[in-house]
Amino acid sequence: MSLISILLFTIAIMSFSFGLLTLIGASRVDRLRSAWFCFATIGSAMWAISIAVFLSLAPDATSAEFWIYGIYVPPMLMLVGLLGYVSWQYKSGKVLTVISCLLMVVLVTLLLTDKTLLYQSYDLTIAGNVVNLTRGWFYPAYMAFFFLADPLFLFYAWSTVRHARNKHIKNGTLILMIGFGITGAVTLVVDLVLPLLGIYSWIWIGPLFISVTIAMYFYAILKFHMISVASRWLQIATYAVVGLTSVAVYMILFYTIFTTLFKIPNPSTSVLVLNFLMIVIVLLLMPVIREVNAVLRSMVMVGQVDIAYVIKKLNKLATKNIDLRDLAAFLADHLHFAYIGFVVNGRLYGSKALAVSADELVKITKLKDAPGNGVWQEPTKEVQKILDELNLKAVAELKNAKGKAFGQLIAGKPNGKTSFERRDLVQLEMIINLVAAVIDSEKHIRA
Repeated sequence: MSLISILLFTIAIMSFSFGLLTLIGASRVDRLRSAWFCFATIGSAMWAISIAVFLSLAPDATSAEFWIYGIYVPPMLMLVGLLGYVSWQYKSGKVLTVISCLLMVVLVTLLLTDKTLLYQSYDLTIAGNVVNLTRGWFYPAYMAFFFLADPLFLFYAWSTVRHARNKHIKNGTLILMIGFGITGAVTLVVDLVLPLLGIYSWIWIGPLFISVTIAMYFYAILKFHMISVASRWLQIATYAVVGLTSVAVYMILFYTIFTTLFKIPNPSTSVLVLNFLMIVIVLLLMPVIREVNAVLRSMVMVGQVDIAYVIKKLNKLATKNIDLRDLAAFLADHLHFAYIGFVVNGRLYGSKALAVSADELVKITKLKDAPGNGVWQEPTKEVQKILDELNLKAVAELKNAKGKAFGQLIAGKPNGKTSFERRDLVQLEMIINLVAAVIDSEKHIRA
């Protein structure tokens, strides 16, 4: 099987999955519209599979006629589904969708009754498989179906964009309209006009472009929360489909680079297997790669704090028994301070060793409470002298959910700076409140 056929099978599964997930995740009110979209993706998937199989048929194959029907019937199903999806909310849209269904049934019936209306013969050769189209009235009528239905789709999509009250629906439909406007023009050329001129080697581009548009629209559906993916299995299915999309993108890039560099239309089976294994390995390693990248970015970017990463790690730590020294070291590394320490139950848990005596630690713990809802404590002259000798810059209270202080956080100077800036204080204060929620002075402390 050629790389193009594998790619078409991949995008077929991807397109159908997008439609099915959209239908399952749709609200009850939007279920009928989503059914039209699912209908369209079924047509797109059948179209892609038929082209994939036909292009890979051996010269002695006997099933070519069946797959030729698959090349020319499903695109009509897809277009009717898309038209119904964007126009069913309008009375005129309902009428035109029904009319397009009837026209499709007429064309399909005529085609099944007399296949010579569409083509005279087909050639299955090593050089490439070709359908020799009949130059009669049927094919222009078939083309007219698309040249009329495409503008109708764009018109009703634009009407939805103009009149939709929901901003998310408006933005999502705009993406679908623009994507289909571009890919529809390309598809009409490579799948309708060029085959009539005897150029059949580019028909696979049509379903590829349409699948890209469907993928972009599905991304918009997820981004704008147009469907619900609350259930666990639906979330897993969505991640799987997104992974499949990554495979399709990789294969497109690989095919482009391979054919450009080596001038070979189809790589060998061993090359295909190797690339398949590589993309599977990369996808499996993505969580590890993402985590390593987040750690490195958080530690290397000294000039700023990756708040999102720090909060994510603190949320994970909240479910575990934590070592306060490890937590202090983590905060020192990722908040970029020379030192972070916790004083809990009269003991100091620091990111590194600190030469502080028991008497000095007692004086720090006896500082007055922070004013109001704040966390920063005002050092006395005696405590300030101790902090200066230890190269420490600030002391903050750790408060539990009831607002009662149960410990302190001691911070050294920010790395690369001589003193605190307001941004440092704001960021650190937010983290202190999260840390205080993570630390339970009675259950989660391990010396």
